Amino acid sequence: MAKKFDLDDLFGYETFKIVKVKDRRLGILHRAFQLAIFIYILFSILNSQLYLKKEPPVPGAVRITLQAPPTFTNPPYCTGGELPCVYWGADEIHFPNDAAGVAFFTTRATVTKYTAPENCNFLLPSSPGDPCIFNAKTSTGQIIMNKSYIADIENYTVMIEHSIRGKATSISLRNGLMDGELISAIDGKTKRSWTNATRAIEDPRANGDILSVKQILEAAGVDLEAPSFAPAAEGEINRSSGVVIVIVIDYENVPFKENVIKYKYLPQVIDGAEYKVTETIFNDDNSYTIKDRHGIRLVFQQYGQIGVFDFMALLTNLVAALALFKVATFLVELLMLKFLPQKDQYEQFKFEKTLDFSDIRKGTSDKGSVNSA
Repeated sequence: MAKKFDLDDLFGYETFKIVKVKDRRLGILHRAFQLAIFIYILFSILNSQLYLKKEPPVPGAVRITLQAPPTFTNPPYCTGGELPCVYWGADEIHFPNDAAGVAFFTTRATVTKYTAPENCNFLLPSSPGDPCIFNAKTSTGQIIMNKSYIADIENYTVMIEHSIRGKATSISLRNGLMDGELISAIDGKTKRSWTNATRAIEDPRANGDILSVKQILEAAGVDLEAPSFAPAAEGEINRSSGVVIVIVIDYENVPFKENVIKYKYLPQVIDGAEYKVTETIFNDDNSYTIKDRHGIRLVFQQYGQIGVFDFMALLTNLVAALALFKVATFLVELLMLKFLPQKDQYEQFKFEKTLDFSDIRKGTSDKGSVNSA
């Protein structure tokens, strides 16, 4: 005889029933899990500043200024290197010196002057075949300065000024009002740090952070004497081919201080990238001077999260985190029902089936009895 399906059993409704298991092992374990979760929630809220309404900062201007050292030295690569050295001023090394968000410092250069042929003006060619069209590859040039290194570049100092503002918040600050750090890309340690007090001691007139080119190179892990891995370098060293360093400025709130922002400089060299700039100058005598520059390219990117205290942000993150307390219950019940020696007894008390209510409605069952599963 075929077995009949019991619809009450098939579509039975499951509901929760509170059972107090009088076992100190489970109770202590449950409280321990809850305490650990509470500490984790508290740590996450404070450490990740989940009580703030955050937004990415709106980048302001990043301005870089180069300054020559008080006294020059005669570095080893100038006395025993493959190329001679020249001493240039800061404005000549920094090209162009009015760029925002980027900077280029010359480490190796060649200067060539191209004189226009007789009866030619380089600025006035009138046809595609005009012989007066200037072309550095085909025009005859006179080398004014042979390929040379720029001496003592590591001891030049750089001043970095930058600012940010909030879009949804009222935050608007320049770095002279914030604390900052230079972080090494090699070991993640702080190479330099700045506060309002240290800036005032170093240079009361400075509006930004002052550090040497050498400190930037060391933080990025760049050795100018190391071989360049750029495809077109052809056996050159980094000083000759040039390098590209990306410096991320990462902003964040100082914990528990309203509208107080700090930042970190995070430099990273772009492996295999060289950098060169060709500067073309038209002279009054109808000639061109070409400066072929190779050097250090700095690219600044402003990044991070800034915010202000917001009760709804705190409440939202707190409610979401409280769901983790269910994990404590899950772990204890998993141990109780699967691993502890008394798991069968625990299961009898936890799970219970009622009588078939179809029989109760028909009056064919004792309403007061239950069957334990």
